[in-house]
Amino acid sequence: MYNNRIDLKGNLTREPEYKDIKGTKLLTFRIAVNESIGKDKEETTYIDVEAWRNHSDYAESVGLKKGDRVHVTGRIKPNTWTDKETGANREKLSVAAQTFSKVYKPASRPTNSPAVTQSSEEVTF
Repeated sequence: MYNNRIDLKGNLTREPEYKDIKGTKLLTFRIAVNESIGKDKEETTYIDVEAWRNHSDYAESVGLKKGDRVHVTGRIKPNTWTDKETGANREKLSVAAQTFSKVYKPASRPTNSPAVTQSSEEVTF
């Protein structure tokens, strides 16, 4: 049973960061997730994502960059630290990716291809 599972689609807000932590690859990025909350209103939530090992290799192979749309599934993870200036304990939630993929836009239709027509019974290309 998965009690801590999240499924998100969003756009990278900055370039992904690749790090090596004691020989293990770490990829971090932030996504903006937009949600309609009423007529003509939208709310944006910014979420930090960390992905380890093969996820980092995948991101490099597809050329992941700022603005790309991604689909992430994972779990919510608390990150805690002590603020160096104030000494206060801090906590931030992020997503530890279990899977993620770059979402590609469909290729635009060439001008010489047939138009899409739709009837109540079928869709013809």
